[in-house]
Amino acid sequence: MTIEQWGVFETVLDGPSSGNPFRDVALSATFSNGADEVTVDGFYDGDGRYLVRFSPPTPGHWRYRITSNAAGLDGLEGGFRASEPTAGNHGPVFVAGMFHFAHADGTPYRPVGTTVYNWVHQPPELYLETLDAVTEAGFDKLRFLVFPQGGNHIAHIPERFPFARTDDGGWDVERPDPEFFQQIDGAVADLLERGIQADVIILHPYDRGQYGLDGLTAEQDATYLRYLVARLSAYRNVWWSLANEYDQHERPEERWDDVFRQLEAIDPYGRLRSIHNWLRLYDYNKPWVTHASIQNGWAVAEPGRAVLYRDAYRKPIVLDEIKYEGDTVERWGNLTPEELVHRFWIATVSGVYASHGESFRDERDSLHIVSGGRFQGTSPARLKFLRRILEEVDGVGLDPIDKWDDDTSTVGIPGRMYLRYLGRRSPGSWAFWLPQGVEGERLEIGDRFRVEILDTWHMTITPVNEIFELDHVGRNAATAPGAVQLPAGAAIALRITRVS
Repeated sequence: MTIEQWGVFETVLDGPSSGNPFRDVALSATFSNGADEVTVDGFYDGDGRYLVRFSPPTPGHWRYRITSNAAGLDGLEGGFRASEPTAGNHGPVFVAGMFHFAHADGTPYRPVGTTVYNWVHQPPELYLETLDAVTEAGFDKLRFLVFPQGGNHIAHIPERFPFARTDDGGWDVERPDPEFFQQIDGAVADLLERGIQADVIILHPYDRGQYGLDGLTAEQDATYLRYLVARLSAYRNVWWSLANEYDQHERPEERWDDVFRQLEAIDPYGRLRSIHNWLRLYDYNKPWVTHASIQNGWAVAEPGRAVLYRDAYRKPIVLDEIKYEGDTVERWGNLTPEELVHRFWIATVSGVYASHGESFRDERDSLHIVSGGRFQGTSPARLKFLRRILEEVDGVGLDPIDKWDDDTSTVGIPGRMYLRYLGRRSPGSWAFWLPQGVEGERLEIGDRFRVEILDTWHMTITPVNEIFELDHVGRNAATAPGAVQLPAGAAIALRITRVS
C-alpha cells in the first residue's frame, strides 16, 4: 500500500465486540521508518471494527506494531510506503514568523475563513450545498461544532448524537456513537479534499439545556477528547478549538488549562490549538496555545486596535468573530457587507487575520452561521479578492512597518513591498510616502517603486504608470516626487512594490 506524505493511512482490525470495547479495549500503534517513531491511539468504530489512523510526516517505508490488552490485537504488524506528496498537498499548517502560518513544506498559509456552526448536523443535501458554497466562495478555513447546537435559530434536530444515553437521561461518554463520529470524520475529509482547513470546535455552550451536552464532567471531557483526537488528528487540515465562547461555560479556568495539557499530550502531530472567547479573554500566552482565536468586532472597527493583540501575545492573531454580515436584530449579526469587508482590510493592515460569517434569516428562521446553505450576502466575493492579494505576498506574511507612530497602518515586508489601506472613502490623491521602521531592510535614496490601486469593493487592480524613486529618506519616513490620482470616496488600498 502507498500513501502520500501527510496523507492518512488507515488500517482496520477485527477485535472483540462484547462488553464495552470503547472502555475495555486499549489500542495503540507505533509507526517507525527506522529513524523516527510515532505512537498513535487506535479506536473502536463499532461492529467489532478497530481503526488506526496515521499521517506519515516523511516519505519512505513505514512499519507499525499494535499494542493492545486484547490478545487478538496485540502484536499485529504491518507496513506501507509513503510517497512524495502530490500537487496541492503542502502538509499541515504550523505557526511561522511568529505572527503568521505556513504549511509543513514552507508554503505560506493565510486564513480567510468562515463559520457554519451546525454544518455537520444538517440534512445531506444542505450539508453538500454548504460545502460547495464555501468552496466556491474561496474560503480556506471553516469553523464548525462537533456537538450539535441548541437554542435559537435551530431549524433541524439531528438524528444522531455523540454518545449513548444513560438510564437517567444523561450521556454515557464511554459509549460513543460511531455513526455520529463518522459524520465528523467525513466532514474533515471533505474539507481536506477541497483544500480547506477544518477548525474543529470541541465544546460549546449553545446547548441551552436542550441536550445536556454542555454539562460533561472533567473525566468525561478527557474520555471524549481522547476518542476525538484518535479519530481526527491524522487529517493534516485539522485545527483544534477547545471551545466557542468558552467563558459561557461554568468551569474554572484551571479546567480549561487541563484540557489544553491533555490535548497537547495526546495529539501526536501537534496540530494548531486555541480557544474562543465571549467576554473574558483566555491567557493566550500559555505555552500550549499556538495562536489566539478572539471574538472582538471593536478591534477592527477602527485602525490601530487589533495590532495591540500582537504585542500582547506574540502569536498569530485570528479574529474569528468580528460580527457578521446579516439582518438579525442582534448586534452581532447585522453588519452591512461594506462594513464587514472594511473590517477585514483593517485586520489585514494590522498584521492579523479575520473570519467571515453570515446571519441573514432564512425561511426557517435559521441563519447561515447556524445551518449553512448558499451565501446570500455580497461580502464573500470581496473577501476572495482579499485572499488573492494575500496569496500574492512573496513572504510569510504582512507585518506593521512602523507600529509606533504610523497612522496609515502600513504593513508589508520592509524594503520590498507595502500594503496601505486608505479606508472606505479614499481621498482624491495620495502623495508618495513610505514609513521607515526599525526592523528589516532599510530604504535608501534611489530605491524605485511601482504602485497599484486596489479597489476593495469592485475588486479591481489598476497599475499606476509612473515609477516612483525615493529622493528623501529620513529616520522614520521616505518620500518620492509625484502623487497618485485616486477615485475619491471609493474603498481603496495601495500595493507598493519595489522595482528591482
